[in-house]
Amino acid sequence: MLVDRRPSMKAMNIDADIIGKAEELRLALRAKLGVRGRDFAQAVDRAGRLLPNKLRKQAAVIVKAQGLGGHPKLMRMVDMTALNKAHLDISTFLNAIDPKERRRTRMLRWGGGIVFNLIVVAMCFVIWLVWSGNL
Repeated sequence: MLVDRRPSMKAMNIDADIIGKAEELRLALRAKLGVRGRDFAQAVDRAGRLLPNKLRKQAAVIVKAQGLGGHPKLMRMVDMTALNKAHLDISTFLNAIDPKERRRTRMLRWGGGIVFNLIVVAMCFVIWLVWSGNL
């Protein structure tokens, strides 16, 4: 009796789906957050605190499923509903980010910090002038 030992087409389709979703999210992380990585797992690691805890846990679901890829029997362990929900939640979060607004906010915060430090230094200088009797 002949036994077909080739991977089933269903497992191959799931694997291709997981790889496609991970690559889509990796590109979105790069476009929206400026996070680079050769694969999705590395991009998520580099994103760090830019992603909320909930989304990092959901990204771990995708990374785990990606690690099971290529093994037809292990692909049965993948919960596609959890994977699809994770993909949807991460995509929704990344689509809500405006890179121009994020850059503008970062520059304003940087400038605000410098102005605050200059005010503190000027205030200390005036206090020193009053204390030394020169004002």
